[in-house]
Amino acid sequence: MRTAGLGKTSEQWRQEIREEKIKVDGWERSLHHYQNCNSAMELRASLSKFEEMKRRVEELEAVLQNCEIRIELLEASGEH
Repeated sequence: MRTAGLGKTSEQWRQEIREEKIKVDGWERSLHHYQNCNSAMELRASLSKFEEMKRRVEELEAVLQNCEIRIELLEASGEH
């Protein structure tokens, strides 16, 4: 059965719609995959930044400890 003026049968339209839905589903999966990859990349970048900050904190703690030791030594040498 042909639809008026459209040149396709209702079954042809249904088939075209099914094909378009399949394409959209594929694009959606690709988009989700891209977003997941992007999220993973962002997570790795965040982890990298976190590790960098952690190293910096460790460096600062070492400097602080060194300063505290120097102060203790200076105070101890002044007491004698």
